[in-house]
Amino acid sequence: MVPQKIQSLFDLIDYLDGNKKEYIEKYIPLCSELESLSKQRSLLKPDSNYIDKQQYDIVQKQIKEKFSPILTNICTPISNKLLELGIWSGDQTYASIWNNNISEISDFKRSFAAEDVAQVMVYKHKYLSFRAETNSDFLCLSMIFQGLDEILKLLFDFFKDTTVNEFESFEAEIIKVDSIEDAVKGFAENRGKNVKFSIPAKNLFNGSSETQPAKHHTNIKNEIFMGDKIVVGDITNNSGQIIIGKDIKISNSMNDRKEIADKIEELIQLIRQEPNIEDQQRQSLVTNFDKVKEEISEENPDKSKIFKWLANTKGVLENLVLTHHVTEAVHWVYENLNFVIHHIRG
Repeated sequence: MVPQKIQSLFDLIDYLDGNKKEYIEKYIPLCSELESLSKQRSLLKPDSNYIDKQQYDIVQKQIKEKFSPILTNICTPISNKLLELGIWSGDQTYASIWNNNISEISDFKRSFAAEDVAQVMVYKHKYLSFRAETNSDFLCLSMIFQGLDEILKLLFDFFKDTTVNEFESFEAEIIKVDSIEDAVKGFAENRGKNVKFSIPAKNLFNGSSETQPAKHHTNIKNEIFMGDKIVVGDITNNSGQIIIGKDIKISNSMNDRKEIADKIEELIQLIRQEPNIEDQQRQSLVTNFDKVKEEISEENPDKSKIFKWLANTKGVLENLVLTHHVTEAVHWVYENLNFVIHHIRG
């Protein structure tokens, strides 16, 4: 009998498989329509010409209407199922998908029973079929499926009779680079593509034992998050995560900081009125932006705290389609604090 953690992964696969037909028939075509509309919108310049502004508003309304059922009927239910089964803990980076399951999978590979193999094979086929036949993140679940692919590949690769990479058709291409700078450059050059960047630990820490974190006998996933997901290889025995971003810039002038705080307050009010945000997402955004506003107003603002709260808002905002005014306000705040963000749909 498989352990409960493994069974929870199988229960999720059953859930995805049970909804696969509806996803394929109803929502994959809708995703294609949204991608086409997004391309149309990207060609418009609403701030430069009134005709473009009118057309932009029309396209934006269509995007909002078409994206809403995807959030309601796919993104939210799948996210809730992950929480319900304990596969994910609700963190914005989705690192807990790995951390919550890696130990149990490692134990299962050492102690599985002969009668478990047939069951594992059934669920491997179900998951691979789901990913191959949908092959879509539904415009809002890319990080979730990346996390699931990584942890399930570790399980299913152990139970296979071939050397073929069964996940190859939908997993990210891993590009090896020598430095953070190369990774950032590569990210810009490959924007929109499913890629990850691997950096050797010795290069990440410049070979200095004084700067390397203490090693522990754990198997907790380590990742760098910089705009999008950049995976750091060769450090599987170090615990925790590394968060890196451009230095937050905060003016020494109280007047300048008051201006930013006022702009954040305006953004909070816009978020409260934004129709295309669910209550839980809205509360998360308001809470984190409010913390940023309060910290900026302090005599000596803590940049690391501000970076953390902005990273939290980024994780929510990149899964939403927002009105033009909210998108502009978000980018104004982030640009004035020198925080990098990409792919906000608005």
